[in-house]
Amino acid sequence: MVHRFASFEIDADTREVRVGGHVLTLQPKVFDLLLYLAKHCDRVVPKDELLNQVWPGVLVTDASLQRAISLGRTALIEAGVSGAIRTHARQGYRLCDEKNHVKKLEPSEPVAAIKSAHAAYKRGEWAAAIAAFQEVDRADGLRADDLQRWAHAAQCAGEPELASGPLERAVAAFTARGDRRSAGWVAILLGQLRCEWREMVLAKGWYHRATRLLENEPPCREKGYLDLLGARMALLSNEIETALKLGERARAGGEKFGDADLESLGLVLAGEANLYLGNIREGLAAIDEAGTSVVACGLSSWAGGQVYCGVIYSCLTRADWHRAGQWTDQFTRWSVGKGAAGYPGICRMHRAEVLTVRGDLRAAEREIRATIQMLARQAPWAEGEAWVALGDILLAKGEFAPAREAFLQATELGWECSFELALVHFAEGNATAAAKLLGRTIADNYWSGRSKRGQALAYLAIILASARRPDEARKALAKLESEPELTSTPALQALLARARGEVAAAEGSRTEAIALLRNSLRAWQAMAAPLAAAHVRCRLAELLEAEGDNELATQEKAAALAAFKLAGASAYLKRNGNVSRGQRSKPVRKQK
Repeated sequence: MVHRFASFEIDADTREVRVGGHVLTLQPKVFDLLLYLAKHCDRVVPKDELLNQVWPGVLVTDASLQRAISLGRTALIEAGVSGAIRTHARQGYRLCDEKNHVKKLEPSEPVAAIKSAHAAYKRGEWAAAIAAFQEVDRADGLRADDLQRWAHAAQCAGEPELASGPLERAVAAFTARGDRRSAGWVAILLGQLRCEWREMVLAKGWYHRATRLLENEPPCREKGYLDLLGARMALLSNEIETALKLGERARAGGEKFGDADLESLGLVLAGEANLYLGNIREGLAAIDEAGTSVVACGLSSWAGGQVYCGVIYSCLTRADWHRAGQWTDQFTRWSVGKGAAGYPGICRMHRAEVLTVRGDLRAAEREIRATIQMLARQAPWAEGEAWVALGDILLAKGEFAPAREAFLQATELGWECSFELALVHFAEGNATAAAKLLGRTIADNYWSGRSKRGQALAYLAIILASARRPDEARKALAKLESEPELTSTPALQALLARARGEVAAAEGSRTEAIALLRNSLRAWQAMAAPLAAAHVRCRLAELLEAEGDNELATQEKAAALAAFKLAGASAYLKRNGNVSRGQRSKPVRKQK
C-alpha cells in the first residue's frame, strides 16, 4: 500500500518515503511512525497511541517519541517538504499536506520566527536564539544548518546538554540529502561533546562515523578537525605518540586551510603531548603560541575557551604557577567580552587555583565552591578537577579531613588523586602511607602521572628523610636530579632545594640543610607563594632551634604564623604553630 500526499509518498511494502522520486534515509522507528501517521492522516493521533503502536510491548518515554518526530520532520524538510508533521498542543500529532491541514500557520509566521532566531544568534544572544529555534522547531521543524546553530547557541549559553539532540538530528538530515562532508562535520562535533562528558564509548562511535563519512572526501578542514578529535581521544587513552602525531597534523591542516581555530587547538594538543613525553622546550613553545593566538588570531569563543583551558591546565600540572597566573589573568580579561562561551566555570576554577598559590585562601574557597555546581552542568568533564582544587585549598588551610573528602569525591568522578592523598597523609604525620601512595604516582606511566613525576620524587625524598630513612631519601633525590626536565619550573626548583635540605638534615648536616632551605625559601618568595614559603620557614625554625639559634628560629616561626593568619589558614594557628613539615601551598592535579 502506498500513501500519497501532495509532496511525498509513503510505501508500506518497500518501507520507503519518497519525495520527487528520491528515497529518504530514515531510521526504522522513524519510518514506522510516519507510516502510522499516514494511515491515520484524517485525525490527530494522541501521543499515547503512537507510543503503544510504534513501540509495542516496549517501555519508552515521551523523549523517544519526540526524537522520532524530530528526525522525521527534519528529513522531510531537507527534502523540501515543510510543515508535513504538525504538533497539536496537548493532543498529539498529524501528518498533513497543503490540502488537509487541520491547523496551518500563516506563511509569514515561520519566516518571521526563523529570522528572529537568526538575528538573536548573530548578536550572540544565546538564550533568545535557543528559545526562537525551539519555537520554530515545534511549529514547523528546522533545517540541518539551523539545528547546528541551535546546538552551538546551547553550548555558548553554558547548556551543552541541550546540544546533542539537535546535532544528532543534523547528522541524519545531512546524510539524507547526501551531504556527507557536512554530516561528517557534525559527527565530529558530537564526538567532541561526548569527549567533554567523558562518554568515551559514544565519542569513539561518532569518531568512526565521521571517519566513514569523510573517507572519500578530498583534503579539507573537516579532516583536520577529525585529526583533532583523534588526538584528544589518544591523549585520554594514554597513546601520547599518536596524540602528538595527530595534533601536529591538525595544526598543519589549520594552517593549510586558513582555519585559526583548528591551527591553535592542534598546537595545544601537540604541546601537551610533548610535555608528557618530556620534550619540555617544544611543548612550552607550542602552548604559549597557542595562548597568544586567542587574541592575535581572533579565535572563536568556543575555540578560545578550549585553548585557554589546555594552556592553563598544562601549566598547573607542571607546578608552573607563575605562567599559569599570567595566562589566567589574560583568560579572565578575554572572556569578559565573550559571554559564557569561554566556560566561565573553568575560568573561575583556574582563578581559584592561582589565588591558592598566592595565599588568598578565603577568596579561593569562595570561588571554587561557587564554581563546582556550575561545572557539573556546563562542563562536567571538569567537575572532578574542581573538587581537587577544593581539596588543595582545604589542605592549604590545614583542614585535613575535609581535604581528604574532597579528593575522594574527585576520585569518584574519575580523577586519580594518589598524589594529593599522599600529601594529606604526610600532613597528618603518616609518612609510611604517604610514601606508599607517592610510589604509586611515580610508577604510574599514564600521561597525568608523568606530568607530576618531579613533584612526587621531591616529596618522596622529603617524606623518607622525615621518617629517618636517609639512604632511601638519597636514592629518590638522585633519581630526581638525574632527569633535569622534571625540575624545569621555578616552583619545582624550589621544591628540589627543599628536598636537598631535608636529605642533608636526615644525614646529620644541619648547617648545609639550613643553607639549602634558605634557597628554597627565597625561591618561593620570588614566586609570591607565601604559604609554601611559610612551611619552609617552620622547618627552618626547627633546625635553627636544634642549632641553638633560638632568636632566628623565633623570627622564622613568627613570620610563618603571620603568613598563615593573613592567608586564612586558621587550622595551623589553632595548632599553636605546630605545622606539619609535609604541608604545601597547593597540590597539583592529576588528570584532566
